Amino acid sequence: MARHPRADLRKLPVFAGLSRRALARVDALLTPVAFHDGDILCEEGKLGREAFVIVSGEVEVSRGNDHLATLGAGAVVGEMALLGQGPRNATVTAAGDVEALVMSAQEFASLLAEPEVAFEVRRVAAERAATPVAA
Repeated sequence: MARHPRADLRKLPVFAGLSRRALARVDALLTPVAFHDGDILCEEGKLGREAFVIVSGEVEVSRGNDHLATLGAGAVVGEMALLGQGPRNATVTAAGDVEALVMSAQEFASLLAEPEVAFEVRRVAAERAATPVAA
């Protein structure tokens, strides 16, 4: 998967409000990855070491045998464990081919230094904490 230009990052809701300078800093923190149908991005009960931003394709979120959600482009997954919420509380599985941007826990912390990104990530995390859909 080719490196995503900053213009493509701006299409993702979590990065939409960033200045050019902030986008350049964010772009340097993200690594493109590809997943195929059935690949696991996050596994329930495991320690979270990275978070993902879905660029294209869809992922299924499940807890145990329960399907919680189908998420697509722009979704952030895996952030709950990195926000100090404990181990992964759901499994996220690729439903077909998925392109994503991955960040380590350290890169995620750096990303949260961007106020607009921190606001969006924390907003999503708060919504997920209030509902059963979380990873």
